[in-house]
Amino acid sequence: MKNLFLSDYVEPIEGLHRLLEVDRVTVKLVKHTQGSKLYDAVVYEALLDTCELLLKFNEKSSFAQRFWCGSHRAFDMEVRNLNGKLVMHLRRPMKCSAVVCFCCPYEMKVDAPVGEPMGSIVQSYGRFGHTFCVKDWNDNIQLDIKGPWFSYTCCFDLIFKIYAHGHNRSIGRIIRRRNQENDNFRVDFPLDLDYRMKLLLICGSIFLDFVYFETK
Repeated sequence: MKNLFLSDYVEPIEGLHRLLEVDRVTVKLVKHTQGSKLYDAVVYEALLDTCELLLKFNEKSSFAQRFWCGSHRAFDMEVRNLNGKLVMHLRRPMKCSAVVCFCCPYEMKVDAPVGEPMGSIVQSYGRFGHTFCVKDWNDNIQLDIKGPWFSYTCCFDLIFKIYAHGHNRSIGRIIRRRNQENDNFRVDFPLDLDYRMKLLLICGSIFLDFVYFETK
């Protein structure tokens, strides 16, 4: 499990040094680009506890994909730092819309810096709930995200627990907050986790939003 943590210093991407100093980030759905919740591209922000902007995610997809495919659509996302510089790129390919289709799992790939693979988040299947694998830049599974079978509740926060792959002790959580005007996730992780794994978990919260909570 030592490769998950900062045994060797890796210089963070420009504008992301603060990520080395934190163990929690909030991810918010800020708006749909045309001011409507129907068929428009979305914008997310990743914020520190001080409400300081860390990253801004802008969806790039066609109107036809959003109209016909809804939450199952393929998309690209441009990710910019506080200064507006493009620092990351997310790609989600089109997949079968049937969540139970084991042969066609949902996935999202992350490049950071742009053009250099950082890792991916891939849907897998567990006996007791929804499971996602977080793969590193070498395509090795490093983390598992495990959530409940039922992704809808009107009263309680939904908790997805984070595990080091092959271990049974939770090392963090992705919490979807209820009773918020827009989708709101809190991502908790170990302070000394490799900052690239922190970034993948932040991206993972957006992936969860699309898979389970995004509507047409």
